[in-house]
Amino acid sequence: MGARVIVTPYGRSALDALRSVVSEAKRDDPMGPVTVLVPNNIAGIVARRYLAHGLDGRRNGVAGLYLSTLPRLAEQIASPALHPRRPATSAITASAWRAALDADPGCFEKVKDHPATVRALANAHRELRDVSPEARDRARASTTLSPDLLRLHESVTSRLAESWYDATDLLLAAAELVEREPGRLHEQGEIVLYIPEALSQAEAAFARALGHERLTVIAGTTGVQRADKAVRRTLTRLGAEAPDEMTKPPIATRVLHASDSDDEVRCVVREVVSALADGAPAHRVAVLYGAAQPYARLLHEHLGAAGLLVNGPATRAVHERAIARGFLGMLELASTGLPRGATFTALAEAPTRDLDGGTVKVARWERASRAAGVVGGQDWLPKLELYIAHEQAVIDEQASSEDPSLSRTEAAQREIDSARALAGFVTRLQARLDEGLSRTSWPDLSAWALGLFHDLYGTPAELTRLPLEEQYAAAVIERTVQGLAGLAAFESTTSLSQLVGVLVLELESALPRVGRFGEGVFVGPISAALGLDLDAAFVVGLAEDGFPGRLHEDALLNERLRSATEGELEEIRDRLDAKQRHLLAAFSSAPRVTASFPRGDLRRSTERLPSCTRPGRW
Repeated sequence: MGARVIVTPYGRSALDALRSVVSEAKRDDPMGPVTVLVPNNIAGIVARRYLAHGLDGRRNGVAGLYLSTLPRLAEQIASPALHPRRPATSAITASAWRAALDADPGCFEKVKDHPATVRALANAHRELRDVSPEARDRARASTTLSPDLLRLHESVTSRLAESWYDATDLLLAAAELVEREPGRLHEQGEIVLYIPEALSQAEAAFARALGHERLTVIAGTTGVQRADKAVRRTLTRLGAEAPDEMTKPPIATRVLHASDSDDEVRCVVREVVSALADGAPAHRVAVLYGAAQPYARLLHEHLGAAGLLVNGPATRAVHERAIARGFLGMLELASTGLPRGATFTALAEAPTRDLDGGTVKVARWERASRAAGVVGGQDWLPKLELYIAHEQAVIDEQASSEDPSLSRTEAAQREIDSARALAGFVTRLQARLDEGLSRTSWPDLSAWALGLFHDLYGTPAELTRLPLEEQYAAAVIERTVQGLAGLAAFESTTSLSQLVGVLVLELESALPRVGRFGEGVFVGPISAALGLDLDAAFVVGLAEDGFPGRLHEDALLNERLRSATEGELEEIRDRLDAKQRHLLAAFSSAPRVTASFPRGDLRRSTERLPSCTRPGRW
């Protein structure tokens, strides 16, 4: 392999090493391209902004610089060669697993219909895709579950390979293409693998293929042997020698503690405000948390209350957004018989249309239905008709009265209009839901659900008028529902309840971003520290039970099965080492680092101990 390895601490030192490598490449060929492969998008943005200041003091910016990730570069190279196969989304993979379980579930017979079973098997499938046939054979007898698990995994892989491809297919295909046709890398020029993490075997194969040309690996280290184990294993997989020198482990410059998590967040927010008042730019300040619960939402709320602009992963998945709650609620009415309470709860979530283009008057309709005594099911129309007749009698009584009350007559007429509009909407909605219940194929159900969504909430052009968070949720719903049509490749029949279940799982895993990176204070998990370059960093939630927390063995891919693969699957202990590496990278990200932990949990009346970051204690 023609790669050279540069070992450096994380943070500014890694960026300086990157600038040095790019500067060297530009001295040899000023107009030549340079491709930097980063571990994640945030590291790419930080590297781009750092290099935008120029390679020396005499010029600004860098021409011909391309930043990407290994999977993204593999997609660029190999996806045309894999046509007409299509990307296997999580919904497609789950559908293939349901089909395989229906055909021959083996030991999973009793739990094959549970959504959690399919979710766990799909997650195991993604890890097993990186395991060689020889390692699978060694692991086949390791546990009582492994024979059926590996048999089903191989069956699903075979089913998907006919028309679909995943990240592993892309990486292996790209590696083969690059080895066969090295000229494909001409547009990439000098290639730099920047602070790689634990590369999979497929990623390492692609990187080795890139190494036949000019490849430089900038490996970030922490100075702690166990924390750097994954990086050294990556270098070994790349065929490069891992240097023996060790850097000095970084430490936090200050430690804070508070009575509980809520008080800890309030203290840190005050520290952030103080740092900004002292002149630190907001985009060079970050708050990193060890556990999303409860820190992510607390930090966003308190920083927002302080009037600070923030960016980072959102605290609410798409299924928690108003338009998603409303649409899922409407779909679930089909199986519950339109109970009055659930119907108006769904209608009240987001501005809804009456399926004829008009606006649903939720408050007025709810009052009319309550006055009519509607409970749900089959009593909507009869009770609304009785209510209309009662209000019409009031109008007639006022008309025959010697002193008619105009206001009473107008109020009764408004109630009649509301009841009639509500009756019409319920009739149309029931017909549309019955239509969905009658459809039994994924393409038909997908088209029906998409049509109902647009009729209830507006056309795609009209949905762009919603708030940004709701626009994102609407776009995810549209894209997901459209993609469900492809599940017909594995499941010839389905039902509306199954569509709702798949849709809920997809929306629960869709987590948008808040703001744009570089605008305001960054708030994110400690794992996002790789590649960050800051003036001040605050690391919260460093209590032993929350970070690193407890190790939980995987029921499907347990330690015995992982050991049988002889290193092809990461060990459970590796997850703990990764957390320590990310924490030490956070300590390297800024000259001023504040670490904080809660002394207790007032919700449970318990004491908590601080995390230990010393080598050998994790």
